[in-house]
Amino acid sequence: YQRRVRGDLTKLVCSSKHTYFYTVALLHQASKDRGTGYKLRFLFQELERRARAMGKDTCFISLAMCGAAAYPTIFQALTSMLTLSKNSLNSGDVTTLYQLYSSSDPPPVSYLRLPQLFELLVDSLYNPAVKWRNNEHTDKYIYMLAYGVSVTEKWEGGSRRNVNTKRLEHTISAIQKTHKLAKLDDLQEWYCNIESVLKFLKFPVVSMGILKYCTVVTMDGSYFKGVTDTVPLHLILIDEIASNHPLHHDTVFTFLKQLFQQSHEHLQELEQIEIRKMIIDRMVHLLCVGHAIPVTQYMRECLEKELADKSLIRHFAAEVMEVTTSPYSADFIAEFLPIAKSPDITASLRNINESDSISRFIEYCNG
Repeated sequence: YQRRVRGDLTKLVCSSKHTYFYTVALLHQASKDRGTGYKLRFLFQELERRARAMGKDTCFISLAMCGAAAYPTIFQALTSMLTLSKNSLNSGDVTTLYQLYSSSDPPPVSYLRLPQLFELLVDSLYNPAVKWRNNEHTDKYIYMLAYGVSVTEKWEGGSRRNVNTKRLEHTISAIQKTHKLAKLDDLQEWYCNIESVLKFLKFPVVSMGILKYCTVVTMDGSYFKGVTDTVPLHLILIDEIASNHPLHHDTVFTFLKQLFQQSHEHLQELEQIEIRKMIIDRMVHLLCVGHAIPVTQYMRECLEKELADKSLIRHFAAEVMEVTTSPYSADFIAEFLPIAKSPDITASLRNINESDSISRFIEYCNG
């Protein structure tokens, strides 16, 4: 329901420049409230992201809202990278920002907290396909990303009283070490450093970086051809990200759906089925850590639109019944009951005494 509302809101807000500007201006003003402000800032950023996906250039409005125009040097550096026609980083502008934010009196950190800027920095640091022409700028990119996500400020009466950089060095270190692993793209190195990697995954920014890395690597058409592990390391890392960061669930689920739908024509049919079962197991894990309705809704759509082999949906149903128990929410029942009642899917999972988990679920729903 919330996703439908956000989708309808996005269409309405982005219907014209005037409605977009008016809406984000209201959200920006309302987001100054200390109690609910962070929720409205999230909504503002979500609208901005969706507007960009629709081909709208939101750069100047976003920078104006955060007050970056008060710092012409910052404004110029950001607009030269973030406008829709550019949408790419360059070392000169990043160096300019680095010099300002590494000074004794840095500008407000809010000017860096732009989702588009974070996405570009994460992609440049963790995408193994992005090759660095000059490695001497790497530390500046890492510093800017770490500063934007870890530094906090205390403001009173329009004046900044404090800049808290307590978490900055730890964040820089975590990004540096995982960035090197991503660029090296050597599976043995990942295994050798797995203990540290799992610790670094506690950092939201690192988890987004590793998610970017895993997405690029696993979406390669030949990836599963060389996999020998029961569950590849990259998918284990995806499970960890889902467990640690609820706000990443949407991104993780989008990735899993893309991986599930990917063609594997170079593999035999049974191998393709096993790979998709492995991906469904990741979806079930995502369901277990709080993303139950979107996952179940997707599998119901796969059944109704015949988007997946029935054996895969049967595997999903069996796994879900294994890890869930009553009471069930009305939303979950609405999505899972059509799967449970489908004879083609669950007939082999039920017994004549109706003591199986599917029969008990249906009985619960009827009661």
